[in-house]
Amino acid sequence: QWAAANLPFQTYWGGLFAQLLGYSFTSLRISTLVLVFFGLIAFYYLAREHGLNDIQAGLTMLALLASPLVLRYSFTFNTDGQFLMWLIIALFLYTRAIRTHSYPLMFSASTTAAAAILTRQFGLALAAGVFSLWALSEQRRKHALFFAAGLILPAVAGVWQLSMGTFAPTKLQERELLNTSLYFADIGAMLTNTLFRPTVILQYLALFSLPFIFLALLGLAYEIKRPEFLTSERKWTMHHILLLAVLTLYILAGIIHGHVANHLPWLMPYVKWNFDFIAGMQWSRRAILTLITATGAILYASIFVLRYSRTEGWREVPQSQRLLDLVTLFLLAEQLIYHNIGDRYLLVFLPFVFIIVGRHLGSWLNRFKMAAAIVCVVMLVASSMWIRALLAETEAAWNAAELVRAAGIEPRRIFGSQEWNFYYGATDDYLSEIGDSKLVDNLNDFWHRWYPERKKHAEFLITASMGAPDSEKWEVVSEVPYSDTLFQVKHIYVVRRVNGGQ
Repeated sequence: QWAAANLPFQTYWGGLFAQLLGYSFTSLRISTLVLVFFGLIAFYYLAREHGLNDIQAGLTMLALLASPLVLRYSFTFNTDGQFLMWLIIALFLYTRAIRTHSYPLMFSASTTAAAAILTRQFGLALAAGVFSLWALSEQRRKHALFFAAGLILPAVAGVWQLSMGTFAPTKLQERELLNTSLYFADIGAMLTNTLFRPTVILQYLALFSLPFIFLALLGLAYEIKRPEFLTSERKWTMHHILLLAVLTLYILAGIIHGHVANHLPWLMPYVKWNFDFIAGMQWSRRAILTLITATGAILYASIFVLRYSRTEGWREVPQSQRLLDLVTLFLLAEQLIYHNIGDRYLLVFLPFVFIIVGRHLGSWLNRFKMAAAIVCVVMLVASSMWIRALLAETEAAWNAAELVRAAGIEPRRIFGSQEWNFYYGATDDYLSEIGDSKLVDNLNDFWHRWYPERKKHAEFLITASMGAPDSEKWEVVSEVPYSDTLFQVKHIYVVRRVNGGQ
């Protein structure tokens, strides 16, 4: 009941694999990997539906797989990876169904959209996008039944999710609702955050798609070198330069606002969820990375603006292709009004980014297909090395805690990794101590008081460092080796407080 998200479909999906392969974390990870496999295929064909040729679609699919957090959450049972894949599959099926006017495909899309909504509530953007596409159509009455076939299941799933969140929320959903109400109570801060949050989103999307930044820069450099740059197309070029200047000021204003108003760092990462190792890098390296991501944010924003500002913009986009834009618009609205922002939450924008930027690059992906493929593979290898090390460290920490538990020590006397602590009932212990009704009284009581106190009083600690604080004395009971990103041998230590805990 502590799960913040109602994820009934994902529960049954994982349960199916657990029935077939046995109850284990490995079975659940495999359930995600299977879905990722089909999601990547769907993304390739979604790109083809949007006019990318086979080379361009293949490169965008490779770039999506190589994106660090896409690959990372493909090896977890978090909702992030599975929701992204259901989103992509639903977008592809809807797009193909609308283009071919196929009822079977439309109903299949309805099923996958419902799966997305029953995995994460933000999937409601799919239903909103499909409904808006129908409402904006000039043949609404003629196609009402067709679009109803695509909306019936998402509508049922959406009503269920909203009713559960309203009438029977989990304990963390209660806290999320309270956090949201407090966020909206300060209307000035909420509106300014809404205004500048896209500057953070764009920079993270640039980080997730580094190979395309360099291709976009290459394309811009080619445009500048063209003889027409200062002749026949001077007017359009000056507008483009002005747009880049305005967007540069906007990104800079967003960085300043984040630091002043929200106390975010000047340099990436602004949200230390998955990229906290970057925060430990030298200042100069973080500055270079921030410059790259800010440049990518400016280029991506200009590509998006030009998509709609040119004379052949929205009106020339086929109806089926408009769905991607509309769903992304509703996903953006959800992200802008939500009280919290996290790096992994932004993965949902990658289908739009890769397809729209891929279309903008167009012939450049064909002309430099080998270079683009090499850059994507390099990023895939780097992401794989990072994720392998994270999994190895997590496994070592788990095994270290299991060594102590196997010796007959109660789990509450052991402070291990967050996954291990929660698996062995840390949150249940907290609820039994404070009582269910008190959970929302202090929003940060668990993390700021109770969880640190549990660590303080634990007899056995699972740690990556043997060094004890000055006020304590530790003895190393055991150690579990693992290899880091560069395949250097590191250790997770089991230490025991000599005084038995405080």
